[in-house]
Amino acid sequence: METNPLTLPYPWWYEIYERIKLAPWWITYKLGISKQARIQDKIVNLAFELGLQDVWVRNVVNFAITEFSKKGLGIDYYGYHNIDHELDATYFTLLIAKGLSHKLTTKDIYYLFLASLFHDFDPLKDFDRPNESAVEYFLRSNKSIKRFIEYVGLNINILIAMIYRTAYPFTGKIMEDAMKRINELFDMAGLSDDEREHYLMLGWLVSLAERIAGYALRDESGAMELAIKNAHALGWHPVVVNRESIRYFNSMFENEREMLELVLSAVDSEYRNRLLRNIEYFKNAYKKELEVKEMIRQGLIKLNVSVEHEYSDNCINCLLRLHKLLPLPLRMKDDEFIDKLKYNDILLITLRVNGPNSNNNEIVGYCRGGALEHYRLRRGTYDENRGKKNTIYLEPISIDYPYWGVNGGHLLRYSFILEAKRRGYRYLTAYAHRSVIEERIARGEPIEIACKYNPDRYDYYRYDLTKVDELDIKHKIEVVLKGL
Repeated sequence: METNPLTLPYPWWYEIYERIKLAPWWITYKLGISKQARIQDKIVNLAFELGLQDVWVRNVVNFAITEFSKKGLGIDYYGYHNIDHELDATYFTLLIAKGLSHKLTTKDIYYLFLASLFHDFDPLKDFDRPNESAVEYFLRSNKSIKRFIEYVGLNINILIAMIYRTAYPFTGKIMEDAMKRINELFDMAGLSDDEREHYLMLGWLVSLAERIAGYALRDESGAMELAIKNAHALGWHPVVVNRESIRYFNSMFENEREMLELVLSAVDSEYRNRLLRNIEYFKNAYKKELEVKEMIRQGLIKLNVSVEHEYSDNCINCLLRLHKLLPLPLRMKDDEFIDKLKYNDILLITLRVNGPNSNNNEIVGYCRGGALEHYRLRRGTYDENRGKKNTIYLEPISIDYPYWGVNGGHLLRYSFILEAKRRGYRYLTAYAHRSVIEERIARGEPIEIACKYNPDRYDYYRYDLTKVDELDIKHKIEVVLKGL
């Protein structure tokens, strides 16, 4: 089997490989029509307003986008700390700097700009969460970055110290280790006590800005997509996204109120209001989730699964709505998603609900798949069974937010495995987080990881259907249904 280059140290040819596979996106970026190109322009314009050199800023941002993308942290990266996060963090940090410009020097703004843009610059990281020590190594070893820093007369030790202050959560052992290195870096820079306090505050500003930037710049659907990716990065199970997101924001109000109030006072009301609306959205979503769980417990609503053979317009519209809940880059384009329903061998299983407050047999989730040959896999994935027509590919499962955490995903997956077995497939393949795959292997499921992806750990696995006992799967389905 071909080895996935993303799991190996970078050989000499890897940069060429990355540039070739990114060619279509690269063209849109250079033409100025990609999302990254548009926010780059906004960053450059805002930086120029703040007195930074526009050509220098454009060159630095272009460098960052290029490096993140060719190292696999660009448009195909299923993780939170990708290039879009870096650009959002940088733009939002500059918006804050604009509101606080009367308190900041031009040099301060240069530091804020570089710290926010490169705070996660760890292209060889083993997992999605940033490693500040690795970031320091790359900043010191990359000649281009060193030239950028020296050109505007900054001290690399101060910049790196600010990035260490973005470590999260900044408590306990994490804080102790970060502060030890920060003080060493401040010693190297020869800073006074007042200067140390000043740059620590700037680092804290960047830390808070990068954690709320996406939620202040996106609408509700974008905020939920971001939260799902953040859950992936922080190791949360997807079913606790709403609950943990609320805790995530509450900790800011409880433990970082001083900086949070400063940040929110510095940006226009549209960003403050959007952030607060999104926080309220998570609270309402979690409230609805708890209501659904209680209604299921009381037997007021029932969930069931159905293998679909015909697709009404209402069914297609429900499926498309649920499909749009998936975060990028997991979801297909709308027309491609609908076109897949035309294949004779497509297997679609829906999760439906009956209850006093729902439409009769309303679709609230689905799992879908078909012959492997119908699908384009993630870049870097090689499957030796493509062309043999013995493998069914399972697309990402989607369930409406209020029905997370009630085992609907288990019900759909077991039902899909059973039906795929009945249809004569030898293997089932799909993508899932490595920890999820490893848990299933530990439970005795006949699974192997066929292709690993670092650092997001969203791996491609193969399930051996020949080793599936239909009676065992039926029993698991019955157990899930009894628990609902």
